Amino acid sequence: MHNNLQAGYGLDSNGYIVSDVSIDKISSAYDECIQESVEQLLKLFPNTLHSLYAYGSVARGEAVVGKSDLDLLVVFHHALSSTETAELKALANALSEKYITLIRDVGIAVTTTDHVLDPANYDEQAFIRELCVSVHGPDIREHFGPYKLTPEIAISFNGDIAGVLARAISRLESATNEEFKTVTKNFARKLIRTSYSMVMARSQIWTTRLHEQSDVFVQYFQDKEPVIRTLQKWVEQPPTNREQVFKLFISEGEWLTANFEREARII
Repeated sequence: MHNNLQAGYGLDSNGYIVSDVSIDKISSAYDECIQESVEQLLKLFPNTLHSLYAYGSVARGEAVVGKSDLDLLVVFHHALSSTETAELKALANALSEKYITLIRDVGIAVTTTDHVLDPANYDEQAFIRELCVSVHGPDIREHFGPYKLTPEIAISFNGDIAGVLARAISRLESATNEEFKTVTKNFARKLIRTSYSMVMARSQIWTTRLHEQSDVFVQYFQDKEPVIRTLQKWVEQPPTNREQVFKLFISEGEWLTANFEREARII
């Protein structure tokens, strides 16, 4: 494990998470795409749009031109209709096509102000506070946090592995070759993040970088290192052997489902 990855890494002197995303870290290469996203959202939803956030590698300043996704979260004043949802999906597809040489894909997630501000949705509040950067509108993050690395945070971030596993397997079963690659990459990433969340509270190490998350998990589950290293490779270059993918995903997904909550509560 990297020497810097010790208890307290990514936390302040009081043990609170120090976010590793900021507006200053977003490369100017993505300014045009983000600005067009804002303009198009305002055009489509002039009375509904509350604010827009970037997260993921672009927000961390680690995006690679042509290889990274642009992940956006839109906060609306109220839930979208089915027609509006279709319009939003069409916008994401249009932006992905226009900026194909810059980004691999534009992903647009949605939520509403009522949902986010509800204290019951602690996980979404923590996600927005620690992982998102405001790029348009009132910054709703100011209402949330700060947060410590608790079992509750870990479980709220990645305790949904059983449902995600079922959906991923279902999508893989009917996927085209290109879709199979995309789903494999995304679920490999999810398995790594869930594995890290399992040991997050006990390690007291905060990181959103996959290679660091992998190293933290392996510190506690050394026998899982071959699996984690395979998943890291698949995030970059998924295999074409479908049987291999199904076997590992089902095996590790079921192991995480069975053990996640118990292990995540160890401090």
